[in-house]
Amino acid sequence: MATDTLPGPVTARHDEPIGQRVRALVDTVRWAPAPRFEGTAAHRWRFVAYLGGSMLAWTVVGLAVTAGLGRVLGLS
Repeated sequence: MATDTLPGPVTARHDEPIGQRVRALVDTVRWAPAPRFEGTAAHRWRFVAYLGGSMLAWTVVGLAVTAGLGRVLGLS
């Protein structure tokens, strides 16, 4: 049975250009393993907290972008 392996964490040095540092951050987030609802009760609660926090964060980002677009377009 073949196993797929994920690359290790991508690190960026402080003396690298900002573009490379952003790419390294994006790669780290992209390839991070997703939390799963399995295991002990503590792991399940951590997953629930991650899911709730993620939903809240994306809602705030969406509202901020919408407000910004409204200001740019002169709607507010």
